Amino acid sequence: MFFVYEALLYLVFVLGFPWFLLVGFLRGKYLPNFWTRLGHYKTAPRSHDLWVHAVSVGEVLAARTVIDEIARRRPETSMVVTTTTLTGQAMARRHFQGAEVTYFPFDFSFAVRRFLHHHRPRVFATMETEIWPNVTELSARQGVRLLLANGRISDRSFPRYRMFRPFLRRVLSRFESILVREETDRERFIAIGASAGKVTVAGNIKFDFEPSASEPEANELLTRLAGGRKIFIAGSTMEGEPDLILPAIQKIVEEDGGFVVIAPRKPERFNVVASLFETSSLRSKRRTELTTSEAIDQAIRSGVDVLVLDSIGELAGLYCQARAAFIGGSLIPSGGHNPIEAAAVGTPVAFGPSMSNFREIASVLLEHGAAMEVRDGEQLRQFVHIMFSDEKSHRDMSRQAIEIVRNSRGASARIAGRILEMLG
Repeated sequence: MFFVYEALLYLVFVLGFPWFLLVGFLRGKYLPNFWTRLGHYKTAPRSHDLWVHAVSVGEVLAARTVIDEIARRRPETSMVVTTTTLTGQAMARRHFQGAEVTYFPFDFSFAVRRFLHHHRPRVFATMETEIWPNVTELSARQGVRLLLANGRISDRSFPRYRMFRPFLRRVLSRFESILVREETDRERFIAIGASAGKVTVAGNIKFDFEPSASEPEANELLTRLAGGRKIFIAGSTMEGEPDLILPAIQKIVEEDGGFVVIAPRKPERFNVVASLFETSSLRSKRRTELTTSEAIDQAIRSGVDVLVLDSIGELAGLYCQARAAFIGGSLIPSGGHNPIEAAAVGTPVAFGPSMSNFREIASVLLEHGAAMEVRDGEQLRQFVHIMFSDEKSHRDMSRQAIEIVRNSRGASARIAGRILEMLG
């Protein structure tokens, strides 16, 4: 089975190489980390107690609570942290300065063996549902103990996983522990081949997000640009969503007197979203245009209605200033993004019907009146209007959001505890 898998992997690589090369040149993706992911490293080889894999920004922020807990309880733990995306890498280097941060290897046998030989981890903890057959198999053969943390299987992925149950059963058998978010995820992991005795509901570590004033420069900029206006943040928007909510944003600015921050989820969308607002009637600026005091003063004098947040890692730290927020990836069939970063600081949140990636979080927030589901831009505008104008509605939703997040915490400590048991 593994021979067939690797043969298919090489076939996909060969057929897809021209596309990867083109995207790499046009967008700056893939090429900067290509050799590293093949197993070529500039650092000296050294052993590590723990290898943590977090794909991108969201997983890095989630892993941070677990890593911080491990460092607190076992300060001598040496770690290597891997990501797949460039944005995740930048975030990991920013937050895990005490760890070695590098890229996850391609799942070719030779690349995985090079990684294991170079970094020599004792325990491997992969965040969410990053299941790579060769990484799993070869790590286990070399005596690495494996754990899957914050596991989830989305509605869209579940049927595909079930098709490969015989193969996945072998892969999943290599994990000592599979710690999942909720009972639905536990049932799905068992259905695709995991041993029932290994799968435990530990809760969702994203509830353990700790708000902090970690972006003082960006917060000061936002305060000055808003100039006392109430702030609405549209965070982690995906392709198609800015166009859908543009009429709502215009009303929020022109009729409700608000200030808007829009944060595209992916860097390749920065230019597209910025261009959308540059051709609208609204006065917009990009975050990267406002890095000097002269540029900021000029923007304030000319007036700004919309800030396009074309930066990495600043969004979570700005939610504390928002009167209301929209969580992107939810008005289109994408599965949504994490609403906890906003809810944890008491910012009332709205999201669309596509929240399968954060099913249990969305459900509990809606159930307790700590969030609102909207189906189009007009409903979003109505939500923002209420949050801007109705003090009691805003206060009640804000209080509920904070309470729900606080009462749902604890998964990070449970996951960290299991990892420490495995480290011995």
